[in-house]
Amino acid sequence: MRIVLDVNVWISGLLWVGIPGRIFDLAEEQKITIFVSEPIQEDIQEILGRKKLQAKIESLGVTIEDLLVVVRQLSELCPTVTVDFPQLRDPDDAVILATALAANAEVIVTGDLDLLVLMEFNVIPILTPQDFLNRYFPDML
Repeated sequence: MRIVLDVNVWISGLLWVGIPGRIFDLAEEQKITIFVSEPIQEDIQEILGRKKLQAKIESLGVTIEDLLVVVRQLSELCPTVTVDFPQLRDPDDAVILATALAANAEVIVTGDLDLLVLMEFNVIPILTPQDFLNRYFPDML
């Protein structure tokens, strides 16, 4: 199964594990393939570099680079495409939708309400991490 994770899911899984961490487990077990684009990787790096997350990163005994290695290990890079999505409440979310198109994704997983209100994009379901696991991998809960 080909999926795209929003940056908020990456950050949550990397720093707090929880349900997003279970999605990472699926990738490690090769039950899913997580796709990222360079803009998503850049967003992850930028957010991990924010001062408010430094104490959490330090408490885990890792560096930002360590976390970026995890992202690279758990994902496959797809081409960067730009597409205009005027219906988006937050234009910054276009990168997630564009990545899903470029990756031929089957699901977009996000915690972002601006994306979740769409429910689907180009017949690609947009689900929370919990809903993704409930629908496709209930044994992971």
